[in-house]
Amino acid sequence: MIYELKNKTFWIDEAVESLLSYMKEQKMDTDGLITCAAGMTPSCPIHFGILREIAISSFVADELRRRGYRVRLVYYWDDYDHFCKIPFYTTKEAVEPYLGKTLREVPDFSGNYNSYGEHYMHTFELCLHRCGFIPDYDYQALKYKSGYYKKHIAHAIEKRFEIFDIINAAKQPYNEEVQKQREEYYPLEVYCENCGRDSAKTISYDKQNTTITYICKKCGHQGSYNIYSGFNGKLIWKANWALRWSDDSVNFESSGENQLTDTGSYSVATRIASEIFGGKTPFSLLYRFIGIPGVAKVSRALGERALASRFCDVLEPPVVRWLLVKNAPNKPIIIDIEAGIFRIYHEWDMFCKKVRSGEATEVETRIWKIATNSVAAPKIVIPFKIITTALEIANGDKQLASKLLLRITDFEGTAEELRRSVSPRLDAAHNWLYKYKNVKNEAQLLSEFNQSAWDSFSENCRKAICIITRDIINLEKEDEINELLHNAPREVLNLTENEKSDEKLSALQKEVFMAMYKLLLGSDKGPKLATLLALLDKSTFRTLLRGAQYE
Repeated sequence: MIYELKNKTFWIDEAVESLLSYMKEQKMDTDGLITCAAGMTPSCPIHFGILREIAISSFVADELRRRGYRVRLVYYWDDYDHFCKIPFYTTKEAVEPYLGKTLREVPDFSGNYNSYGEHYMHTFELCLHRCGFIPDYDYQALKYKSGYYKKHIAHAIEKRFEIFDIINAAKQPYNEEVQKQREEYYPLEVYCENCGRDSAKTISYDKQNTTITYICKKCGHQGSYNIYSGFNGKLIWKANWALRWSDDSVNFESSGENQLTDTGSYSVATRIASEIFGGKTPFSLLYRFIGIPGVAKVSRALGERALASRFCDVLEPPVVRWLLVKNAPNKPIIIDIEAGIFRIYHEWDMFCKKVRSGEATEVETRIWKIATNSVAAPKIVIPFKIITTALEIANGDKQLASKLLLRITDFEGTAEELRRSVSPRLDAAHNWLYKYKNVKNEAQLLSEFNQSAWDSFSENCRKAICIITRDIINLEKEDEINELLHNAPREVLNLTENEKSDEKLSALQKEVFMAMYKLLLGSDKGPKLATLLALLDKSTFRTLLRGAQYE
């Protein structure tokens, strides 16, 4: 059953209640266990759009458990599929010797794992575990190589004409060419024992001896496999999907809109499950895609920009879960972890503040609980922008950045204790700046007083900076420093706090801010000035502004 949310209630409740209703109508015998599933082929570095599928199944599984049901969450790794997608970091020519081989048999090009498939499965599993998605993993290579599916494969071969008719229903009645294809059809992907590629075409099947004969279109080798011992191959995708539904009694999964079309994989697999394997079709929740600014759907074509590992490296686990649970699956979402990352963290911090103040709605509080459930989060909340500023001043040194952050918090403890308390946000900020090269050196301080810049400032501007230099020594809090920055130009112009701002004051304030950036950073702009000044130790401040003496 394909189901699209109606958004009449919180989406998890609607999904769970609709699932339970469907299971009752279909008289699904679960033996007291409801199975929620997701999965994919580790054919390339995995993009973060895939997170939505496993997150949906995980959230539904958690809600079922909360309601007292026994649940299994399973993630299928199709690591017995063939290698066909060229990674963004290489070329077809470089990987040509491995094209068509199983992902478990292609070497890991980085040299860090036993195989190409293992590399991307392990990397993605780390992301899932970090974000609190803990499924059972079903590695299809192990299932097939162990002979687990041998009876099902033999059965599918015996029903090969029926499977062909299901797949090609739209072509009926068949012309002579399609009829010939039907006679030669086997629902198998077979790997040649000589070259290891999936270019082996099955040409016959000996039912009595359960043996197929094949010829390799790549190397010309002709050979045979006994289905019950040593078979090196698998069912085609649509038959394999249907088999899993039936064999594992899958009750729930979510699928992208491209799979759930009338002629898509789901429609064909549904008929194969029921007519060939005698199984039930799971309740399948439709989800829309995740995009980035300018791109509606993330994909492997985006390369490093769309990696799931990057997504989880720069966002705290609760933030990842929050983005995936607050947006109903039937709504497409755009997530910007580059220029928009400060907004994401700000909105999350404001959301948390709203919940903790008791002003959140019941659904908002529930979303917060789901987002923060069983994952690592900072014990102390410091705005992401402030942390990135501290890291830039410290040139990426997390320990030094923690010492700087001590100056703007009420934390009672050492810099190391603060570092641990701010993690994983500090780690995420460091990754965003340095691992993924978003650092713009906006907070790289000068090493000495910028005399040439000082000489270029207007007299009023220099007077205002002298006032700031004099009074800031006694200030610690960012809001106090911010007030000083705005009031110093007012003092120079002899304006009281009650007098309205005018164009002259605004112009001077703007000049002072630009001048301070010139003296501190050697540029016209940078991070929030009050934050920068609050983070600076007094000796650094005196060095950079030693020529700005109050007159």
